[in-house]
Amino acid sequence: MPETPTDIEDKRGQTVLVVGATGNQGGVIIDHLLAADRKFTVCGLTRTPGSEAAQALSERGVDVRRGDLTDKTTLRSAIDGVDTVVIVTNIWTAGFEESVRQAKNIADVAVEAGGSHIVFSGAGYHDRDLGITALEPAGEVEQYIRSLDVPATFLRPVWFMHNLEPAFEDILDGTLALPIKEGVTLQMLDVDDVGRATARVLADPDEFADEGFDLAGDEHTLSEMARILSEVTNTDVQPLSVPIEDASEEMGEPMAELFQWFNDEGYAVDIERMERRFGFEFTSFREYLENNGWTEKNHPSRVPGLVKAMMKH
Repeated sequence: MPETPTDIEDKRGQTVLVVGATGNQGGVIIDHLLAADRKFTVCGLTRTPGSEAAQALSERGVDVRRGDLTDKTTLRSAIDGVDTVVIVTNIWTAGFEESVRQAKNIADVAVEAGGSHIVFSGAGYHDRDLGITALEPAGEVEQYIRSLDVPATFLRPVWFMHNLEPAFEDILDGTLALPIKEGVTLQMLDVDDVGRATARVLADPDEFADEGFDLAGDEHTLSEMARILSEVTNTDVQPLSVPIEDASEEMGEPMAELFQWFNDEGYAVDIERMERRFGFEFTSFREYLENNGWTEKNHPSRVPGLVKAMMKH
């Protein structure tokens, strides 16, 4: 019996290009692809292949490729021989309109090159018409990719646990301050689980093709988060519910609008259902803290894109 395209691909290994390879999401996606049981040839797209972060990826066996998401010419050379493209964009660093344009550029080039699958990671509920400014860019990207002639999977992660990391020192000083009303439950996700979910999708892309998944790993009120932080860090951490008006001044209107929606409605992902679908248990808030240096009070290394944007605000 002659070999099928799938048989041939299994032998040579699926070639995956990860956009934003040196970022938080791109980095964990690469981690899980390299560690997966199924063989993947992992390529990482970056504008600066000579950077320290890019060189570190190269030393781990990643095929680092130069590409500028604003320039399709560079993307066409970077995508040579690629089967699957994993698109990760960051509205907080690239800007809302620019992040959409960049995602469309790489999607266009992937289709032109005959790519067999696209995985796009955006934001929780980005496919719903909620009128929330921060969710609209990812929603537009998903709609655009769905209009193209290519199988695709859409991951929609909720609020990342690592968004707390820049407030590490303030939290250890005793205050967990977020614009969340007391009693409101906030659904969260460890960014590492985006990597695990992506690896699961790419291990069996046909199973997940043309579907979208809201991803969450745990849910707690502000007081519950403070209690868990207290227990993990052996520090008395008290919750502080920041008024939305104050959050708007510090974070900017789009982020304050999102937190207002958290207070009014918020995410309601069926976590157990997602665990059954992807075949693993998502990381709890306590596990995230224990796995990322909070127990030893070692400062975590990630700086979320939304925090970078707030620094500019």
